[in-house]
Amino acid sequence: MVKEHLEYLVCPACKGDLKLQKEVYEGEFIKEGLLSCDCAKEYPIVNFIPRFVEKNNYADSFGFEWNIHKKTQFDSQSGVEASKKRFYEETKWNPNGGGILLEAGCGCGRFTPYALQVAGGGGLLISFDYSNAVDAALLGNPLSKNLLFLQANIYELPLKEGIIDKCFCFGVLQHTPSAKGAIKALVEVLRLRGELVCDHYPFNANTPFNTKYWVRPITTRIPHKTLYDFGKRYINFMWSVFKFNRKFFSPKRANRINWRLLIPDYSSVGLSEEKLKEWAYLDFFDMLAPKYDKPILMQTFYDYLQEGGLENVWVKKGYNGWEGRGVKR
Repeated sequence: MVKEHLEYLVCPACKGDLKLQKEVYEGEFIKEGLLSCDCAKEYPIVNFIPRFVEKNNYADSFGFEWNIHKKTQFDSQSGVEASKKRFYEETKWNPNGGGILLEAGCGCGRFTPYALQVAGGGGLLISFDYSNAVDAALLGNPLSKNLLFLQANIYELPLKEGIIDKCFCFGVLQHTPSAKGAIKALVEVLRLRGELVCDHYPFNANTPFNTKYWVRPITTRIPHKTLYDFGKRYINFMWSVFKFNRKFFSPKRANRINWRLLIPDYSSVGLSEEKLKEWAYLDFFDMLAPKYDKPILMQTFYDYLQEGGLENVWVKKGYNGWEGRGVKR
């Protein structure tokens, strides 16, 4: 962070102003320091990132996976523009639109470069994650006065209310204790007529047949490294089955069979076989490790957005299940 970023931050506990202390600079950027509030709360700045949460929390699995797969899903690493395509098609935002943007749940930061394009040279992107995936995101996105990373809780955002022009939240809501509460918290920091774009796993006719929900009661109790190592062995063992299905069935049917067998299949993205397997390692863990994974009905998602304080709400089927958007009323 830089000192100027302090004007956007507040204490998440009492919403009071924060004071910067004990700062250590690297150039113009604050590498280490302390943010303190009159309510006696203190929040450290570690490795350029203000930390507003405890080190261990329910999102630990995401910190684990993204610090292994720091750049696996970056377009520069995968050789395809999957992240760029999804970001712009889902947000429908234009580059250099300016303003203050919020990225809720940045993970490894695969969408961050494109959100920065939208913010433009005169704007600011505030990007946070509950887990230490923010450290991976920082590695993938160079330090910039136009970018502020935070480690923060979506329900207790350390941001002044009404300052965000646009917020996007991809692949996050289903992994929180309450998607409805998370949406409400994001809407609170939007300015009037500010826009929220988000998505959510769907509950539909296929959900009861989704194998991951049969095994998650077991896999969520397994230590992260043990589960990840097992997943790699499983994918390696089943890879011949994956290729057989791709060869002898239609692409749509092969995709459905492979996912049912817990072999993540991103063949439609256009990845090389090496990258396909790397994405499969990542997504096997991503399906089975998170503490929360709550698919919902489309109507429920629509209701959450409206009840959260949005109008002009619409929801449709998209990349990650349901895609929803609206503006703060």
